[in-house]
Amino acid sequence: MKKILSLLSILILFITFINPEISEAETTKKSYLISFNNDINEKLIHKHGGNIKKKYKFIPVVSANLTDKAVQALSKNPNISYIEKDAQVHAMGQEIGWGIPHINADDVNQLGGTGNGVKIGVMDTGIDYTHEDLKVVGGETFIEGTSDYMDDNGHGSHVAGIISALNNNIGMLGVASEADLYAIKVLNQNGDGNYSDVIAGIEWAILNNINIINMSFGSNSESLALQNALDKAYNGGTLIVSSAGNNGYSKKGSITYPAKYSSVISVGAVNQNNYKAEFSSVGKELELVAPGVQINSTVPGGYAIYDGTSMAAPYVSSVGALLIQLKPDLSNIEIREILNKTSKPLGNSFSYGNGLIDAFNAINYVNTNERTNSNTKENKKN
Repeated sequence: MKKILSLLSILILFITFINPEISEAETTKKSYLISFNNDINEKLIHKHGGNIKKKYKFIPVVSANLTDKAVQALSKNPNISYIEKDAQVHAMGQEIGWGIPHINADDVNQLGGTGNGVKIGVMDTGIDYTHEDLKVVGGETFIEGTSDYMDDNGHGSHVAGIISALNNNIGMLGVASEADLYAIKVLNQNGDGNYSDVIAGIEWAILNNINIINMSFGSNSESLALQNALDKAYNGGTLIVSSAGNNGYSKKGSITYPAKYSSVISVGAVNQNNYKAEFSSVGKELELVAPGVQINSTVPGGYAIYDGTSMAAPYVSSVGALLIQLKPDLSNIEIREILNKTSKPLGNSFSYGNGLIDAFNAINYVNTNERTNSNTKENKKN
């Protein structure tokens, strides 16, 4: 009898030791984006033990934590369109400021182009709203554990300064110094974030009528949910700009998402001699290039020099803001077309897109066309 009890005790100890590991493996959850064919069915997610984190307003997608077993089961459900991992995005380029005259933005500034009244959403690590050279109108954080959109990294403030550092005789000057900056915090203190937070940020931008979204981050992971959200914003009139990536040259192309999507202007980086920056990604999706080497801008508590396509993207966003201010009747699609038509060709499109962004060429193109159209109408009257 004692032997039987002893064996039972050993068996119970063995099961107790093994089961927690098995149980942990079965219950480990990861973050996913689940798209429904029609209406979102929250009960279906809960039925498979899922925890819903976010429910989106404009696309039938939810962000939820699921076990591998739940993913397998839900993937077979006819009501679900697709399930994809909630991939991470990373801030592009915090390596170590001459850009304004290089793209002839100073000529447009002298014409009164300052971006006044244009709402620019900087989707990034937040913005230092206490910085003496930055004026942040508003924003929102989508990073868990943060209470506001304060920049706890530096990347977002650097991007914001390129766009709209104030014309106040201190520090530096932004391309569109009177634009309304909105901090949309989707990257954490390490410069990392998830697509689920980016999508939430895009929806916030839509709801708050943001004119331009600047995304100086990227990922090698594709996302239908992210693409759907960006398409929604673009079709609604938002100009969307993203850094092309810092993956360097590749025969197959090296541009990251979201810059690869058709609704987004993909921006590469050049140096002061208009040569492609060594780190700048290439590919058929590349649309424009802008200054991205040795760029001086604002960071929390002061200023710093960074390199990266992250620095190039805000130059394009800024020129877009100058056009929106001076030519408010233009649509986002028309502005995009003008930016491409008036850029300065630098080389093959795989490495340079349509060329270097040129603010003065862009505004001059619109003015010339307006005069031509006006003369045509006048001649018809006569």
